[in-house]
Amino acid sequence: MTKTLPISWHFAQAGALSAALASKLSISWFKLFVLSMLAYIFFKKDISIEFTMGAQSHRVGGVEENTKMSILPALFHESEEIEAKPVAEIKSAKPKWKDRTANTFSNLTFVLSPDYAERKGIDPAIAEEKIAVCKDYVTRFAPIAIEEMQQFGIPASITLAQGLLESNAGDSRLSVESNNHFGIKCRTKCRGCTCRNYTDDSVFDMFRVFDTPWQSFREHSKLLNSARYRHLQRLAVTDYKAWAHGLKRAGYATDKRYAEKVIKIIEELRLYRYDQQA
Repeated sequence: MTKTLPISWHFAQAGALSAALASKLSISWFKLFVLSMLAYIFFKKDISIEFTMGAQSHRVGGVEENTKMSILPALFHESEEIEAKPVAEIKSAKPKWKDRTANTFSNLTFVLSPDYAERKGIDPAIAEEKIAVCKDYVTRFAPIAIEEMQQFGIPASITLAQGLLESNAGDSRLSVESNNHFGIKCRTKCRGCTCRNYTDDSVFDMFRVFDTPWQSFREHSKLLNSARYRHLQRLAVTDYKAWAHGLKRAGYATDKRYAEKVIKIIEELRLYRYDQQA
């Protein structure tokens, strides 16, 4: 004989089973969450965790610190420290002399006065940079100066020294804008010439404009072969001192120390070696 159980009993059993199943599932999800967090912490080793107990503070190395709670990647804290650096510290890393204006020193300053940097307490890097500009100028235009010497009899050392001095080693406005490396002025009989005023000695002075630096060197050679300077051709091509003083006496420049400056440039940069190729 089969015993029939009441319907209420079935409902009770089903309820108990559901409660047990729900309890197991809840525990499983909790374990899964804990395991996931542990795995995340294990693989993300750069996490910084700091705990604080109320508002207490502790002393580290004699310095009082307030503890705090932070669960943030260490990389985030590092970037905060970088951004918090004072602007003054960043600027101090920049060489002080870089803040000087471009025209503080002429390119020829440390050639004409080799001990100037030491006497004035100037960073040696400034002198080295300026001298390097002068040497680059010589390297660039020495072949032209030698060619002009061989064709017109003018010492290459004189041509290079005058070009350096007159154009500030190629950085003067006249040489940059007009390719005029020798301060050559317009003459009354200069037909078809382009001229500009740079207010050298007076507002009426007009200076030649050349298409290329080579044209400026060629015009310089022609100028020194004109009647005013032709007598210098009697001097030896290797006698740069006589040429320098001869140019000054003939009125090439108004600077009273023009000859001494030309000679100093030749000797400091050893330009006289190019005269041997005459």
